[in-house]
Amino acid sequence: MIPINYHHLYYFWIAAKTGRIGAASRELRLAQPTLSLQLQQLERSLGCALLLRGPRGVTLTAEGRIAFDYCERIFSQGAELTAALRPGVASGSAVLRLGVSDSVSRGAVTQVLEHLQKLDAQLRVSILGAPVEDLAERLGQHRLDLVVSQIDFTPQLGVEFAGRLAGSIPVYFVGTPKVSERIARFPSDLARVPMMLMSLENPARKEIDLFLCRHAVAVSVDVETEDSELIRYLVLRGKGAAALDALTVREDLAQGRLRKLHPRGPAIKERVWFINGRHPKPNASLRRAIESLTDRFTLRV
Repeated sequence: MIPINYHHLYYFWIAAKTGRIGAASRELRLAQPTLSLQLQQLERSLGCALLLRGPRGVTLTAEGRIAFDYCERIFSQGAELTAALRPGVASGSAVLRLGVSDSVSRGAVTQVLEHLQKLDAQLRVSILGAPVEDLAERLGQHRLDLVVSQIDFTPQLGVEFAGRLAGSIPVYFVGTPKVSERIARFPSDLARVPMMLMSLENPARKEIDLFLCRHAVAVSVDVETEDSELIRYLVLRGKGAAALDALTVREDLAQGRLRKLHPRGPAIKERVWFINGRHPKPNASLRRAIESLTDRFTLRV
């Protein structure tokens, strides 16, 4: 006799991945009350709660995370079995679900993708760009495999998740050659030009504000956004000065389109973290890719 109803276990897996009972019921083509009842029957048969219901959907309990890890192995390997037996489909193919914080340098993300391509040309990468809060929630629900973020939010997720600092990127104050002519004394002359900065919640922005406060410089901030490419676009068109990471402006500095407004860097850094769950991935290619990033990868600056 099989003690677990595997239909119910599959329903739980889908509900945990989608994060909402309503979304899971639509995917499974079940009425929402029916799905809720069968999830309750699974919890009763296992003798513990697996899901916590809330206004923003469902989250996993500690026991639910354990059950979800087993489901990942069971049903992911079932999908691999189907693929392996299907003519013309490469076995062992995998998809890395990568979450990227809106504020992370596009240059850093490009290096991550290049590293993965060299490691395994068959590996597919699905990228979700979102605010840190959304990425943390999705990672906690095991709907992402790895998150690239400017902050380490593992303390809020618990000991089953790990964070690793992948690198620190210098932040420069930059402007066009015409704008740089107005900055004879740095940083005091920054008060003479409009400034374009990342949003107040950005970790590097907090260091910038502290630097300006230490030097008693009151700047006029005309643009605040997490879109570093938008800031770069505006500063290239002479709209003012900006504080941007070295990877974003590297080519512009090399070609003379932008100039650093200081002879030495102000020691402000944009930090890039890799955050993932500690549970092993059933797919060998996926497991190897995540281990390579979290164990050996370092950003090139």
